[in-house]
Amino acid sequence: MIERLEAIRDRLPLELILIVVDDSSSDGTADRVKEFERKFDNISLIERPSPAGIGSAYADGFTFAISKLHADYLGEIDADLQHPPEVLVEMCKIAITGNDVVIASRYVKGGEAADWSLGRKILSRGANALTRVFLRIPVRDSTAGFRVLSCRAVEALFRYNVSSKGYSFQVESLYAYKKAGMTFAEVPYKFEVRRAGETKLNRKEMWEFAKTTIRLGMLGLKKKS
Repeated sequence: MIERLEAIRDRLPLELILIVVDDSSSDGTADRVKEFERKFDNISLIERPSPAGIGSAYADGFTFAISKLHADYLGEIDADLQHPPEVLVEMCKIAITGNDVVIASRYVKGGEAADWSLGRKILSRGANALTRVFLRIPVRDSTAGFRVLSCRAVEALFRYNVSSKGYSFQVESLYAYKKAGMTFAEVPYKFEVRRAGETKLNRKEMWEFAKTTIRLGMLGLKKKS
C-alpha cells in the first residue's frame, strides 16, 4: 500500500504524508514501516502498546496529523489493499473544491464490491440501510473506511462525545459530521480482494455497529461540555 501511495504522490493536489498506526502487531508491520521511513521522507509511525480498536486508531492518527503536522486535510485507508490507493487522486481533487467529507463508495455509479459472498453483500447493504433509516446521513456508503476529510470536519468531530472504538466509529463519525453541517461527496471505487491478513470485523463488531446506529437515531450525539 505504501509503495502504491508513493507512486501517485506527484499526481496529488495536496502534499502527501503517511501516518501508520500499529497496535504492536506480531506480523512485523512496525519493522517494515521503519524500513519505509528510511526510504521515504513523508512517513510517520505511531506504535501503540496493545490493540485498542480501529476507531481509536483513526482518532490517534487524526490527533497527530492536526497537532504535529497542522494538516489541512486528513484521510483514512486500510492497509490491506482492498481500498485501491489510486482513487485518492480524485478524492483529493473533489475535497479541495469545498467538500468536507469525501467517501470512496461502492454504492454509487461506477463502484462495486467484487467477489463478495451473498451473505457479505446482504450484511453490507443492511448496515447502510440501517444508517439511512435511523440517521439520514446523505451518502450511499456509510460503512466505507476510505475517506478524505477537511481539518474543520475532524475538529468538529472532536467536539462531540464519540465513544466508538471499533468499526462503529465509521457511522458515529459520519453522524457527527452531519450534525456539524459538513458537506459530503462520494467517489466510486471497486472494492478489491484482500491481499493478506484477516478481517477483524466479527459478530461482536456487527452488533456494536447496529446498537450504535440505533442509539444515535434515538438519542442523538452530545457535544463535549
